Amino acid sequence: MKTSEGRIKGLSLVLFLTLSLGLIFSGTTSITAVAADDMVTSQETAITRTAEKVGPAVARVEVTRTVSQGPSIFDNPFYRYFFGEPDEEGERKVQSLGSGFAINWNDEKYVLTNEHVVSSADEIRLTFSDTKTYMAEVVGKDEMIDVAVLRITKGGSVEDIPTVELGNPEETPIGAWVVAIGNPEGFENTVTAGVLSAKNRTIRKPSGEGSYRDLLQTDAAVNPGNSGGPLVNVNGEVIGINTAIIRRSEQGVPITGLNFAVSINSVKSVISELVSEGKVTRAWLGVVYQELSASMAEKFGVEPGIGVLISEVMKGDPAEKAGLEAGDVITKINGAVIKSDTQFQQEIMYRSVGEDIEVTYVRDGEEKTTTVTLGERDRETSQVTTDKDEFTDEDLGVTLRENSEEVESKYGLATDEGLVVMDVESFGPARDLRQGDVLVQAGISSASLKDLSTVEDWKEISSSLEEGEALLVRVLRGANYRWVVLER
Repeated sequence: MKTSEGRIKGLSLVLFLTLSLGLIFSGTTSITAVAADDMVTSQETAITRTAEKVGPAVARVEVTRTVSQGPSIFDNPFYRYFFGEPDEEGERKVQSLGSGFAINWNDEKYVLTNEHVVSSADEIRLTFSDTKTYMAEVVGKDEMIDVAVLRITKGGSVEDIPTVELGNPEETPIGAWVVAIGNPEGFENTVTAGVLSAKNRTIRKPSGEGSYRDLLQTDAAVNPGNSGGPLVNVNGEVIGINTAIIRRSEQGVPITGLNFAVSINSVKSVISELVSEGKVTRAWLGVVYQELSASMAEKFGVEPGIGVLISEVMKGDPAEKAGLEAGDVITKINGAVIKSDTQFQQEIMYRSVGEDIEVTYVRDGEEKTTTVTLGERDRETSQVTTDKDEFTDEDLGVTLRENSEEVESKYGLATDEGLVVMDVESFGPARDLRQGDVLVQAGISSASLKDLSTVEDWKEISSSLEEGEALLVRVLRGANYRWVVLER
């Protein structure tokens, strides 16, 4: 009896636990499913409402421009017979597509787009989602941040055009949902969604001269034709203007989801001047600079994460007049600590031309201060011998050739001085160098830099490296100087 009673009690306990656990797991699954459904519904609602709110203010931007016409099929009499003469000898009309969106600025309606969308435009046509079409003209443009302001000139009353609200990207967190609206490949009012992947990005301009800074990065699908369209948060506020996509790495590897937008905060800072003056007048220090890696900071005797490194000082410009030199690390502007190259740029370019600023910098480990009178920015900065003049440094994984007028001419270099990089091991210590780089200075630290003219100069410096030590090198890449650290 006792055994039977014990079995019955044991079975009851097992049954109770099984039912209890079943209820728990069933409840958990149900709750999770409901939460997931709610989240999906919430996302769909937010994206839908954003598209409904902003979409009507987004325009298809059609641009007609005149370009020089080189040799073409029309030079052949056979084709001229069937297709006629070109519009004008040596020139032809081309059309391109982009996007834009309407804003209300000081009680006037304008359309924002990218500068590269309307550059050299002869005619600009805007078409909104209600199919109404207007003609427009450029009021002002700023190539540096790739923005243009358009004014509608023909097509009807602008009162009927809806406008967007401009937000603040700093209030939109990384990972938040964002929406891109535009006309990729001419497909009007296309809506794509993704997340805000990063802020304060810097990328090289397609021309290779200068960089776009303070960009927002997103994985929301952006394609040709989206340029100039809005990047919007889920509150329906525009936080950026879609401007660039990266589809392949420098090694040719395909890339997806790497898209960039101009921060609307950068745009807001120049709109008034673009409307009133047609252009932006920026202050100018006269240096080419770069951020410091941790290894570079150590070499230049500064705290990691602080300051920007001067790689070149422009002759005759404010920085040179104030005594600044390549290799100086600027750590403060008027007492404000510099923590990124973007911050440094904004500390300078949004000041007044002729303004005096106090620049704190570190040279050879010693902190110094100088006063610089800012000038006006008028340009964008960002650059054959015998075998005995060539040397392969197997320890650092780089092959160098002495430069000369012949080498400069043959390879299209910006100087006939220094040592030219001919080959680099992909995964070696010199992997940050590229073919065609010109090495002009090198040393164990900023205080021990030596000019490079011959392969013997390089051998002398590199042979003095102890195991684990790094070499600081000043490099001319294209038209721009930069600093690179080579670590064994």
